[in-house]
Amino acid sequence: MKSFALLAFGLWAGAASADSRYAPRLSLMGGQGAFAQQAGDDLPEPSSRGLRRGSTHMEFWVSDIQVSNMGVKLGGGPVYFTLMAGLEPGRDARFSFAAGVGGHLTLARRLWVDLDVTGGAVQPVRNPLEGDGGNVLGQARLMLGFQLMSRLAVFAGPTYNAWFAWGESDFDAITRLPFRESNPEPDQRLQHWPGIQVGLHI
Repeated sequence: MKSFALLAFGLWAGAASADSRYAPRLSLMGGQGAFAQQAGDDLPEPSSRGLRRGSTHMEFWVSDIQVSNMGVKLGGGPVYFTLMAGLEPGRDARFSFAAGVGGHLTLARRLWVDLDVTGGAVQPVRNPLEGDGGNVLGQARLMLGFQLMSRLAVFAGPTYNAWFAWGESDFDAITRLPFRESNPEPDQRLQHWPGIQVGLHI
């Protein structure tokens, strides 16, 4: 029976930028001991929490590995937990699943970056999790996002991928891009390569 590829589970959470709070300047009014805001002071700047609002986010993207991918990012701080799945149609149709942890950083009013690491597996659509082999796919992903609206952004960025397969593997390769391959053992293959992804963040 084909071995399961273990997912890399960890803590995680998506993140929005922290509120910038400015307390109004106060002055002591003559003889009354009461405080009042000085006339002409600027009003507090509006919060930037409209970017990536919420603690749960969905993503849909294309990559060099699969044409259809979706993921969910859970959390409302600078660290997030992500679950992902993907599908590659065709004669050798396959699907993937993965989990990971990452961090979020707001660069500007509408610009942010996410960095995460994930672990999972790639399986054939026909007869998954069967046979005498198995595989594990690890990814490091950098996503640069531009916020179009408070709940909609576009993102793109590079990935670095390592795919380890053993036994009777279902695929010769899982990427459309050039890769390097080594054989730690006669029945083992390790492929690694830089990749790319482009998608929508909701």
